[in-house]
Amino acid sequence: MVTNLRQIDLNLLLVFDALMQEQNLTRAAQRLHLSQSTVSNALSRLRQQLGEELFQRTARGMTPTARAQVLYVPVRQALRLLQSGLGPQERFDPQSEHSFSLSLNDYAQAALLPLLLERLAKLAPRVEIHVQPDDADTLIQRLESGTLDMAIDYLHFDAPDLNYSPLQEEQLVVIGRVGHPAFAGGLSRDDYQSARHVSVLPRAGRGSPLEIVLGSARVRRQTALHLPNYLPIPAIIGRTDLLGTVPKRLAEAFAPVYALQMAPLPFDMPPVQISLIWHRQQELDPAQRWLRQQLSDLLS
Repeated sequence: MVTNLRQIDLNLLLVFDALMQEQNLTRAAQRLHLSQSTVSNALSRLRQQLGEELFQRTARGMTPTARAQVLYVPVRQALRLLQSGLGPQERFDPQSEHSFSLSLNDYAQAALLPLLLERLAKLAPRVEIHVQPDDADTLIQRLESGTLDMAIDYLHFDAPDLNYSPLQEEQLVVIGRVGHPAFAGGLSRDDYQSARHVSVLPRAGRGSPLEIVLGSARVRRQTALHLPNYLPIPAIIGRTDLLGTVPKRLAEAFAPVYALQMAPLPFDMPPVQISLIWHRQQELDPAQRWLRQQLSDLLS
């Protein structure tokens, strides 16, 4: 085990970072613009300096050991901070190869991703997007470690190192099948409370903005079905007498597909603020600043 940081060559940590991300010797070498033999030799030197195995060669490539998994988060954080503080702040070239990792819920994937990919096809055709699950319990850790570049979410986390930028406001509406009796003459508060509903499960132990408003307005909703995400709701609503409360854009997109009607919520509900979230250590990264600007322009 290394006890003196002067024993470690920073270049070896760059190799370690690339191998952790690619878990493949050839792809890691390509990422670093080095030969495979140079990367393999660097890994051997790092293993000697640490006195521990970091990867196991398998049919799938380079599988990290438990020790490598533990080392990865602090190493990734340190390299990101060094890159932000010491690296050149050149402009990002949209024509270059680059990959971004985004956390999006299912609704954002359906509503936002097509627009983003259409824009990238014109401005940055060699950019690759990796969409990660919107697991709120691990989101802060993923942003801190750099395994996640940014998130688009309505949640606000009590973490001083996270930055937020408002992207858009989303209005919620009620959907039901065409001919649903609750919509006859306009959906009232009593109609809403008397009907049975589809609900989206809370995330990170917190209710959604809708659940918070329902509690403060003392509106009781009879929930017949709990789902982990929004996308199945329109199809279910179209074939049952259940009601769903969903983002307006989702309702508008699926209403003609599943023969749905929609109505405003029968109580006061402010729009839901959707924000772009990133870690402060990524604030000056040229590529991420470019993508944040694209997302802001796309939704402004």
